[in-house]
Amino acid sequence: MTFLLVHIELLVKYLLLFSYFYLAGRSFLLMLNKLILKESNLPNRILFTKSNILFPFMGIAFVGNLLIISNYFLPLKSNIVYFGLFILFIPGLFQIDSKHIRKTIINAYNFLKFILIPSILIMSSYDTSWHVDAGYYHLNHQNWLLESNMILGQVNIFWAFGMSSIYEYISAILWFDRSFILIHFLTIIFIHTFYMILIEYLKENKNKELYFASIFILVFSILDNFGVEGGRNGFIYIQGVTKQDIPVAIVFLLVTLWCFLIIKYKKSSEFDLMILFLLSFFIVQIKLSSIVIVYPLIITLFVLYKSMFKGKLSTFKIFIPTVFFFSFWLLKGYLTTGCLLFPLSSTCINNFDWYVANSTESFESVTTTASYSLIDYLYQSQSIINWWEDFYAKEINRTVLLNFFSSFILIYLFKKIFFKSNKMSFLLNFSIFSFIFLNIIYLSLYGPTPRYAVGTLMLIIGTLGFNVSKIKININQNIFIIIYFVSIFFLVRASSYQSFLNNPETVLFDPVELAKYEPSIGNWVKPDIGDACWINLKCTMENENIHIDEGTFFKTAFKDL
Repeated sequence: MTFLLVHIELLVKYLLLFSYFYLAGRSFLLMLNKLILKESNLPNRILFTKSNILFPFMGIAFVGNLLIISNYFLPLKSNIVYFGLFILFIPGLFQIDSKHIRKTIINAYNFLKFILIPSILIMSSYDTSWHVDAGYYHLNHQNWLLESNMILGQVNIFWAFGMSSIYEYISAILWFDRSFILIHFLTIIFIHTFYMILIEYLKENKNKELYFASIFILVFSILDNFGVEGGRNGFIYIQGVTKQDIPVAIVFLLVTLWCFLIIKYKKSSEFDLMILFLLSFFIVQIKLSSIVIVYPLIITLFVLYKSMFKGKLSTFKIFIPTVFFFSFWLLKGYLTTGCLLFPLSSTCINNFDWYVANSTESFESVTTTASYSLIDYLYQSQSIINWWEDFYAKEINRTVLLNFFSSFILIYLFKKIFFKSNKMSFLLNFSIFSFIFLNIIYLSLYGPTPRYAVGTLMLIIGTLGFNVSKIKININQNIFIIIYFVSIFFLVRASSYQSFLNNPETVLFDPVELAKYEPSIGNWVKPDIGDACWINLKCTMENENIHIDEGTFFKTAFKDL
């Protein structure tokens, strides 16, 4: 019985966190609809999806951006910040019909979505610990955000802080539960919402493209469990805590599929386009390397220009929320790193007295070298063959590559045998294939690491459904529902289920109790072993002394060279 009580406690924590972001997202959308479009009621569907399913994504994006703005002035542990966060979800409670709730929300289908699915996914809590980068920079950056308002030149304290994202701001406010499990739950919310979207597309079948894309993606998820080295073909997986590659992959996949649908049908509502751009910007905020999402957005705007924008200046108001948040995000990055896009050294144009001239080039090199980037080999005058041999020699790269191609071939044959296809328009064909090609080139040049490629690999599989017109034979729909649940069940590692039964405790730990340090330069310390500072604000792996000027409002970090 102990393991059940522990699991129920975790489920309650998860549902409270999910509900908060759900209501914060609803509040945000209500506010946008009222302020930008002067409408009172939310549309039933946003971006080909039931509106309420997208609330958690929008809530996380909204909260994260407000935290970025708040941190200009206040440390995130401030009671003012937490009070502001508390009131965010209250507007989301308005316009809710209690009678409608009893009829439509309290039913078996919603029990499946809101109770059963998360009950399975949080099983991962018993076997998922910190990602290797958590102690290296993620957690310590979150601690700085909690303890201080924005620090000018914060990249001088440790260069990797410049790589941190909006995910750090959201994770930092979840430290009030020092089990740190809520940071893990943040990623689970993305996975949970993704599966809710898939079941909706399967169940309602309002857009045949998304219906067939969902089928192929689910088949892809099943094949993920078989193949070379036991499987792993590029489908989403549960990462170590603090890493944000899977949330990026999920939103990247969905936004791109929605762009392609808009391109196909050449129409969109103002509200849909506003949310599309907000979510696209959110992807970039989570991981800057997702900047390639701009490409399908440009094609989408090109397709919609005549019908929505030509001669209609008022339509441009839909970009106000994205421009507003983008301004604060861009300025924050510039003031903390000296670069508009860190670590892209060509964007580091400034006259800040704290900026170390030409320092960013070395950081740019570190990020490319660590991920077998082709651009790094070309800089060193090595051939593509040298790059390919080194890339393919790494086991995880070889495993994912071989399993992905095997899965793709099987799904393609499955499509040819059981589904009837039709021709796509030239524009849609060009949009899909050119974007996939751009992603492959971009990943090869700057980061062909499997975890960076998850969104692209799932997109390749999903777009196979865009030219399917119907199923050739009568397939019982229950088969796809079975595949759906098998997919969820096997997403969680077998060791997690075993840990749940044998030792029902989360394996995350408070690093304060374990980390040890030794004196470094000046008043700073460094880890006695390895490079993990964890959450010690006096710890840095930099080789120069750093002093922090308290200033009048903003602190400034300088390096003594």
